[in-house]
Amino acid sequence: MKDLKILVVDDEEDLCEILQYNLEQEGFKADIAFSSEQALQLDLSKYDFFLLDIMMGEISGLELAKIIRRNPDLEDKPILFITAKGSETDKLLGFKAGADDYVAKPFSVKEVIARIHVICKRVFSESKKESGFEYENLRLIPESKQVTINNIDVGLTKTEFEILHLLLNHAGRIYSRDEIMNKIWEGDTFVGDRTVDVNVRRIRKKIGEYHNLIKTKSGYGYYFDPRLK
Repeated sequence: MKDLKILVVDDEEDLCEILQYNLEQEGFKADIAFSSEQALQLDLSKYDFFLLDIMMGEISGLELAKIIRRNPDLEDKPILFITAKGSETDKLLGFKAGADDYVAKPFSVKEVIARIHVICKRVFSESKKESGFEYENLRLIPESKQVTINNIDVGLTKTEFEILHLLLNHAGRIYSRDEIMNKIWEGDTFVGDRTVDVNVRRIRKKIGEYHNLIKTKSGYGYYFDPRLK
């Protein structure tokens, strides 16, 4: 994780330089850009992590995040917003645009670095687990995008498959509705909480006797628990 290459994009030049210095002291490699337009002139594929302000020039940080998420080479790279826009609505818009985390200014540089470590530990460890899954007679096959029971395809839609894939590959990890929406649907597509619930209900119905493997944590979200059926 110390070889992580981070791009900081913020129109406050002094802040960029402070972040760059502290990130490099932590052992990261860090470049800076003072606008989204300047960032888009760079080869973004060489970066592992993005620190973005929101209020910048003609292309906001929200728009830059959406551009990053639409790029197949970048869609899984972590994004952390660092911004003065700290209301609940602003944060929800940030997560909707594809953010992994959100820190409001003024902030502690140590807190930002700690959050980077936490995000990287989660994201990069999870990425290694994206594989097939088998539990008793239930199988998830990524190559064919199928879920089978006793070798019979249960007929999941694309969205249902992706939600189940997410939950099965991260057993015990609770995903909120917002997290599921950000990971499964495009950042600029409007999806309500109800849509997530409907898809989970359909998945449970289609996997029949295994439906209780998908648990609901009241007030938090959904998770996969292989210990109980």
